[in-house]
Amino acid sequence: MAEHVTVGCKLPNDLVLEVEGQTVTLNGNRQEAGHVTGGYGLTQVDKAFFDAWLSIHGQQPYIKNGVVFAQSSQNSARSQAREQAGAVFGLEPLSQENPVPGIARDDEAMRQKG
Repeated sequence: MAEHVTVGCKLPNDLVLEVEGQTVTLNGNRQEAGHVTGGYGLTQVDKAFFDAWLSIHGQQPYIKNGVVFAQSSQNSARSQAREQAGAVFGLEPLSQENPVPGIARDDEAMRQKG
């Protein structure tokens, strides 16, 4: 039986990993509630595949900064995702009330759109 890891991914969309023609799609954080914890999509991945992928991409900023991480168990991955829930990486949705400094919400224009 193959050993697995649970991979957390805080990207808004899925991330496709590829090693030697084999691909695995990681859940992004816009998945069904059961696949997201602390803003991280969780995916079970074959450990040997992930280790091979990590040996190629492990120095990427999204790995070093914790946007994508792996744990040996689903419980450990959920715990890490909850601990890092407040981490901001710049890919979060904009606030509808205050999108960005210097930009004001235009309620009148929104009412006109219907």
